[in-house]
Amino acid sequence: MFLKRTEGVVTYERWIRAAVRGLLVSAVASAPLAAQAVDTMAFAGMRWREVGPFRGGRSVAVAGSVARPNEYWMGTTGAGVFKTTDGGRSWAPMTERYFGGTVGAVQVAPSNPDIVWVGGGESDIRGNAAPGDGVWLTSDAGRTWKRITFFDVKNHVNRIRIHPTNPNIVWVGVLGHAFGRNDQRGVFKTTDGGQTWRKVLYRDDATGISDLALDATDPNVLYAAFWHAYRTPWSLNSGGPGGGLFKSTDGGETWRELTGNAGLPKQPWGKIGLAVSPAKATRVWALIESDEGGVYRSDDGGQTWAKLNDERKLRQRAWYYSRIYADPKDTNIVYGLNVSWFRSRDGGKTFAQNMPVPHGDNHDLWIAPDNPDRMIQSNDGGANVSTDGGRTWTSQEFATAQMYHVTTTNHFPYQICGAQQDNSTLCGPSRKAGGIVIADWKDAGGGESGYIAASPTNPDIVFAGSYGGLLTRKDMRTGLEWNVNPWPDNPMGYSSEDIKYKFQWTFPIVFSPHDATTMYVGGSNLFMTKNGGDSYTIISPPLARNDPKTLGASGGPITKDQTGVETYGVVFAVAESPVTAGVIWAGTDDGYIHLTRDAGKTWKNVTPKDIGDFTRISLIEASHYAAGTAYVAANRFQQDDFAPLFYKTTDFGATWTKIINGIAPTEFARAIREDPVRKGLLFAGTERGAWVSFNDGAQWQKLQLNLPIVPVHDLTIKDGDLIVATHGRSFFVLDDISPLRQLNTTALADPVLYKPRNTHRIDWGGGRGGGGGGRAGGTVGQNPPSGVVVSYFLPKGGEDVTLDFLDAAGKVIKSFNSRADSAAGGRGGRGGAAAEADPEAAFFAPPPPPRVQNRQGLNQFAWNMRYPDPVIFPGMILWAGDTRGPIAPAGTYTVRMTVGGAKPLTQAFALLNDPRAPATAADQLAQFKLLMQIRDKVTEANEAVISMRHVKSEIDARIKQAPAQAVQELTSQGKTLGTNLTGVEAEVYQIKNQSNQDPLNFPIKLNNKLAALTGVVSSAPGKPTAQSVQVFTELTGKLQVQTKKMDKLYAEDLKKYNDLLKKYGLPPIDPKPAPKVAM
Repeated sequence: MFLKRTEGVVTYERWIRAAVRGLLVSAVASAPLAAQAVDTMAFAGMRWREVGPFRGGRSVAVAGSVARPNEYWMGTTGAGVFKTTDGGRSWAPMTERYFGGTVGAVQVAPSNPDIVWVGGGESDIRGNAAPGDGVWLTSDAGRTWKRITFFDVKNHVNRIRIHPTNPNIVWVGVLGHAFGRNDQRGVFKTTDGGQTWRKVLYRDDATGISDLALDATDPNVLYAAFWHAYRTPWSLNSGGPGGGLFKSTDGGETWRELTGNAGLPKQPWGKIGLAVSPAKATRVWALIESDEGGVYRSDDGGQTWAKLNDERKLRQRAWYYSRIYADPKDTNIVYGLNVSWFRSRDGGKTFAQNMPVPHGDNHDLWIAPDNPDRMIQSNDGGANVSTDGGRTWTSQEFATAQMYHVTTTNHFPYQICGAQQDNSTLCGPSRKAGGIVIADWKDAGGGESGYIAASPTNPDIVFAGSYGGLLTRKDMRTGLEWNVNPWPDNPMGYSSEDIKYKFQWTFPIVFSPHDATTMYVGGSNLFMTKNGGDSYTIISPPLARNDPKTLGASGGPITKDQTGVETYGVVFAVAESPVTAGVIWAGTDDGYIHLTRDAGKTWKNVTPKDIGDFTRISLIEASHYAAGTAYVAANRFQQDDFAPLFYKTTDFGATWTKIINGIAPTEFARAIREDPVRKGLLFAGTERGAWVSFNDGAQWQKLQLNLPIVPVHDLTIKDGDLIVATHGRSFFVLDDISPLRQLNTTALADPVLYKPRNTHRIDWGGGRGGGGGGRAGGTVGQNPPSGVVVSYFLPKGGEDVTLDFLDAAGKVIKSFNSRADSAAGGRGGRGGAAAEADPEAAFFAPPPPPRVQNRQGLNQFAWNMRYPDPVIFPGMILWAGDTRGPIAPAGTYTVRMTVGGAKPLTQAFALLNDPRAPATAADQLAQFKLLMQIRDKVTEANEAVISMRHVKSEIDARIKQAPAQAVQELTSQGKTLGTNLTGVEAEVYQIKNQSNQDPLNFPIKLNNKLAALTGVVSSAPGKPTAQSVQVFTELTGKLQVQTKKMDKLYAEDLKKYNDLLKKYGLPPIDPKPAPKVAM
């Protein structure tokens, strides 16, 4: 058996196929009265962590400029707009404080590269397409943005063109709503920089613009292509009576239709791509979807046309591609974009050259007008830049992945898994020593669109789905992958009505919370396997409504497109109650919710009465507290209805309550989850971000914090963390939601100290480093802070705050305060005068103590779990020496917070041993005790150095203070004493070190050897090796020899020197000054 069984797992009797389906439809209760929202200051200090993967998602819009050859723009399909200023080597998000969503058009003003226009709404209206956030303008290269409120945010904008010399003249080509009819379609023009607009070309309320081409030599000449296109939840339509081609010669004021001109194909037309040769204005290309489609060219400005090429490689899946571009210098070079990227060198007759690009499925291209070798191209992996005519390209390492769902594994630390659109499935670490890089993410089987489910008892066994009903079982350790489709009859190209067992593009795969061997798979029926997919049992009848009008062919009338996206009438969401085995909820993509309370023997239709026909049941969350309680996220955006739909039932679906108070009216629902620890704490994902409710959905409020404006398609909670799958910015994690779980929404007038969660004794390093959200364009996933994270609420800011960490006996281990530390930063800081004087020394210096934040609202502080560091001294140079205090042993601890003069607040927490370590608790305690001994010996050695240097410094000071008659005697005896002390010091510390690699030339001494032993003993949890104890004993003995020599010099020679000082009326020298301690 591939699954490892655990004791205490509840097993089911064999389930049988259901024969009865309930026909009752539930009533819907009125929504509860709006509850008061919680002050966001109560959780504003929390932060989302960007973990990646840093692997690009689809882009259909790119742009560049002549003036700034290293600056390019990329429109994403979910995350707004990114920009590079270094030629594509790094990218940064430019719009996340203003807008997100899909982007269909980006254009830079040729006369002023600071002016950039963006049109929302992906132009390639695939099954997961959604509109953007309207039309936006920046006049300062992306620092600030202004929304052009004239345009409907539901629109999909396919092209924007800007006058080459007058940036106030702009044309916008609007496809319109992808999911319904609307009048705001066609070509719109402004002559005053967007203040006013006129519709200058219009066809009808179902037809919009697919392309808009501007004559580079005469901006009064434009060509516009109309496209009759729309989607429903079950179909795609590309082509219709409104398709056609128009031309204007007066800047778009008037237009002449070219559709019927000689040489062009018969109607109907679908999607059209246009290109005008900048080198020869009368040469125009049109890539036309039609029964007689292909590449057409006119050499007389559109009057007459000739068909040059009808190869399928240029017009397959025409609605998704159909883009053509002209070289700015050579009239015979033209590019065609499809699955591959092709170049023609004979004016479009042949496209023999298949150009290599980093990713397939190509969508947009911008070529520098002054240099045809410089270009930016976009595809299903994002944007890439070339400066050698497409021979080489920049990489696509940016976190714009569209993740469908998120699941986690039971590894330690847990892994995050999901499927990336246009790419593959991935599983990667939730945290890792160092940073999370793309190599840490591993393919999990399945494909781009599927759910993932890891075995609860053997997390290296992962199930992953994809379109066409593909389902794989993969052993992540060996890489072996089995295809375990519930019904392995490939349905590609078939209509829903012709498929025996249907599976949607994204079909659910869910393990039972009661039996780790039971897994459910949603299709036209609900399937169950208890042997890892080796066989399945159908435990439901068809659960969808299966209206005949929703089951026909998709993609016509010209080119069918039946990939599984439009496969309809299936189970889209499944959830079994964690409370009662056999209580299973199933939601369909056509608007039904069914419930079985007997493990599938019988089913009842419990659909909310007002949910609407053909509503997609996006996700069902079965409550952790009551078997009859469930939550539903549903949407109708593919019917042009963007209203959020969240529901709750507490009586097994007999009645439902709509729970949408507080959610923006146009943020349609994607996901909902219930916290398994705090009853009534809910989280939701919408098309624009994340939401939280503290009262079981009676009131929602934003949980956006620093999360970009991005679709959140799924959420999950694991080990106290909230993880979201974004459809455009990869995965984000909200670490440690303890403040949300413990928040008393009515008691925020006084300071609050939240109970920290129990923490493992692991120094992961890092702590929110990396990420791609900053202007540096990083490509490393962020780690959470290492150590115990303490959250606390302050009703007002600026007060003095102290945090003490105490052991089980109540003894203070370490204290931290909110008062600013004037010490210059070292590691992690690197600032101040010391850093300026010696940057290398500043880098290797220990960091200053962390400062306790005292802002109003929620604050967080991370204790690294370490006891105080050993004493060090200025300028100390060690090789491989660890001068950190040991991590505290496993046990119970207390954090105490004092705010001003108020009574201290306390919370207990536990430190836990690393569960990956085979060492016993006793072994790890022995390790801690030895590390404490080593630390104390390092301190002893360094205090000896400090003391001897202090004595020598004091000798010099006394000589300067001495009367003239005493100088010679004091100098002579002081020199002897100083020389003897230096001899001892040189055995304790290598005094010849002046630079950080000098220890390679001058052998290290006792304090360095002891500090290096710290690294050896603390390398991993476990009992110290016998040889480590032996070396420690040996080094301790050698140190003792030197300290005894020092003590003897103090007892004899220093005493004589002090007697001499007394003779001359000078103060004695104290050899034991208070050392300077670096915490």
